[in-house]
Amino acid sequence: MKFSLSLKYNSVPEWQDKYINYPGLKKLIYSLQAKQLESSGSTSAAKESSSSSLAEPSSAARRYIPSHPRKWLRKGKDATETTTVELEDMATLTPEDVFLEKLTEELEKIDEFYKSQEHELYIQYDELIQALEISSIHLIDRDNLLNDNKSVLSNKSSVAQEIIHAAKSFNLDIENDYCDVMSSRTRMELDEDEDDDDRSHSDNSALLSDADLNMKTQKKITLKKQTTQLFVDLSQLKSFIELNRIGFSKIAKKFDKLLNDNIRDRLFESNEFFTDSYTFQLNTLTHLDNKLNNLIEVYASLTGRLDDLEGCKTELRSYLRELIVWERTTVWKEMLGMEARTNDLKGATTNISQQNELFQLEYYSWPLPYKVNLYFTKWENFKIPKFLNTSRTYKLAIIITITGILLGVKTFHDEAQHRCMALLACVALLWATEAIPLFVTSLLCPLLIVMFKVSKDSEGNVYGAADASSYILSQMWSSTIMVLLGGFTLAAALSKYNIAKIAASWILAGAGTKPRNILLSIMGVALFLSMWISNVASPVLCYSLIQGVLRTLDTDSPFAKALILGVALSSNIGGMPSPIASPQNIVAMEYLANYNVGWGQWLGVAIPVGIVALFLVWILLILTFKINDAKVMKYKPIKEKLTIKQWYVIFVFIGTIILWCVESQIESEFGSAGLIAVFPMVLFFGTGLLATSDINNFPWSIVILAMGSLALGKAVSSSGLLATIATALQRRISDYSIHVILIIFGILILVIGTFVSHTVSAIIIIPLVQQIGEALPNAQSSTAILIFGTALLSSCGMGLASSGFPNVTAISMTDEVGNRYLSVTNFITRGVPASFLCYFVVITVGYGIMKATLHG
Repeated sequence: MKFSLSLKYNSVPEWQDKYINYPGLKKLIYSLQAKQLESSGSTSAAKESSSSSLAEPSSAARRYIPSHPRKWLRKGKDATETTTVELEDMATLTPEDVFLEKLTEELEKIDEFYKSQEHELYIQYDELIQALEISSIHLIDRDNLLNDNKSVLSNKSSVAQEIIHAAKSFNLDIENDYCDVMSSRTRMELDEDEDDDDRSHSDNSALLSDADLNMKTQKKITLKKQTTQLFVDLSQLKSFIELNRIGFSKIAKKFDKLLNDNIRDRLFESNEFFTDSYTFQLNTLTHLDNKLNNLIEVYASLTGRLDDLEGCKTELRSYLRELIVWERTTVWKEMLGMEARTNDLKGATTNISQQNELFQLEYYSWPLPYKVNLYFTKWENFKIPKFLNTSRTYKLAIIITITGILLGVKTFHDEAQHRCMALLACVALLWATEAIPLFVTSLLCPLLIVMFKVSKDSEGNVYGAADASSYILSQMWSSTIMVLLGGFTLAAALSKYNIAKIAASWILAGAGTKPRNILLSIMGVALFLSMWISNVASPVLCYSLIQGVLRTLDTDSPFAKALILGVALSSNIGGMPSPIASPQNIVAMEYLANYNVGWGQWLGVAIPVGIVALFLVWILLILTFKINDAKVMKYKPIKEKLTIKQWYVIFVFIGTIILWCVESQIESEFGSAGLIAVFPMVLFFGTGLLATSDINNFPWSIVILAMGSLALGKAVSSSGLLATIATALQRRISDYSIHVILIIFGILILVIGTFVSHTVSAIIIIPLVQQIGEALPNAQSSTAILIFGTALLSSCGMGLASSGFPNVTAISMTDEVGNRYLSVTNFITRGVPASFLCYFVVITVGYGIMKATLHG
């Protein structure tokens, strides 16, 4: 394995930027080599320079750092900037000077970080030693002393004295040969009451004894956990030294090879380069090894296994391996994902026979009773392609049949509405059954809309094919799509510059290790973000926050499914709490402004409704997914100083959110939220913080799916189909009470929002409920309640994968090799009950608050 990969696999993720910058140093070497070749005046001059270099080391090599002042190096520059500036001074510096200067800078960085980590961990070590000394925990007596060959302590350091001193209070038996301070074995007598010896239950009992419940036992368990964690942390600190030392040796070898030098033998093999470095001193490593060995002794004493130190060492190292496997799985999956994107693992072929299978159709074959000879061919068997005998083919056949029946049987007097009904059924069934991929159905939408002739102009005339094509294609690129791309851009920047990971570490650290708490915390974050940046961008950002958890889980893990589905459902609920959370709320606020309903009333009603709905959906998910079996290790918050680039990303992120929040106030300047989304795209891609590869990695299938949903919504709206259905309903319920009307229209809104669009349902239904409300007693408050309730209910439709942008984003979530986490069945079985739970909350809790607030 190449060292660059070994470094990535074995490094501690939180310390990633503290290791030797091996890739950057390699680039520097290649640049120095190219510069040296360019500056070589002649072959003889090059040879003379080479021989001189080998015969007499440069001043930099003799002094380990360049003699030239490091004025060209400025703190705060990244590797690329530093390398570029160094190369500009090649006229006055030799390649060796430049390279050793950069190595010295790396050494200082490593030294500084190691000292801080060592200081912090050694404080924890001292605290553990003090706890061992002051505790009155009595351990098991040992009759036999340990032999030298069983002891893992190999150095009579002052640190060893600490552990032996602490061992006295624990009745630890340590051999006199490896510790001068002990001249004989000591024991502490156990002072127990007589009733402690009277066992009232057998050893086979499931009841806990007094020994299990007393404070001494509990203290011992706590100290054991502290010892294990400290052993893991110190072991990782030791690996930090080893990896960096190997890195320096490897990069020096590469420098010698490409620039015909010998600094590896002169400076690194002889350890002269590390003379002034604390990290790579022999005493530093010895001191660290002693503490690790002492911790093994402590662990052995706490577990009553002083005669099995090697077994305790193996056990502690197993904890270390488990931690490394869990943490490094993120890196491994990232590498696997890169390979999958490069080579398309699902379709990869490794030999000619597999390629032939890929190119050729497979058939079912039956022999014919006699051969059929034709002029150009001969039939001996009756063949049917195997793809015709699949569930996908049967689904397509059924959907085509249903669509044909709906086209043949007249369902509405208006021909355009009649055809639109068939179109709506066809697309809804394709999305629901996934007979073809979801984004392919979306691509099919504009074609079917034009062919079915369902779009009408403002005067009610059906568009011709050319006009319909221009109209429907123009509707597919909208402000919503721009908001979606803006959300992807923010998510990419947060992820690329590690901000999302830092935020996730703090969020998940507060949630603990219980899966249900983690699920609730991320659902709460999704709800809050949806309030302010819309439920279009919110799920994208939330999925970037939980990537660290998802990468440790399989795609069929119930907890992974619950997390992704929880974000989607809570983002749908997040479409309620604020007027800018979703497009339907903005539509509703335009109507409610005439009834003196502003931001205060909206927040007062919608926030309690959203919180109650969130808790009910959370309970639904933890009851229907077996998430308690998931093992999630406790997260440690990442504590690191943010760079200028990271602060820039945060500034743009917060600025974009603020602009989206005040979008209604600055509408005269920007027009829509979609144009505000241009700011982060320009500020990130224009400055080079995000590259072309980043935009290529956007989930474009989600964008296509969203565009298809918009096209269908526009077509259904322009045909007048939904308006006809709603008008027929209006004539039947005009005499009912306001609560009953809200309940009835709520069902209609759920259906429309689920199968078509939340926004479309609000656009169609709100004008109707306004007309009904104006005819009711207390028209002012009744109309406000109906419009408000309609807007809230339009966010409740979340039963299908195509029901709203959060669901579209969730169904498209895949792991690093393209396996999807969720299926349409997952959405139907959880989304439909969740829709009715939210519907119930709106017509009960929401209606009660609205009646009290808007009537008061």
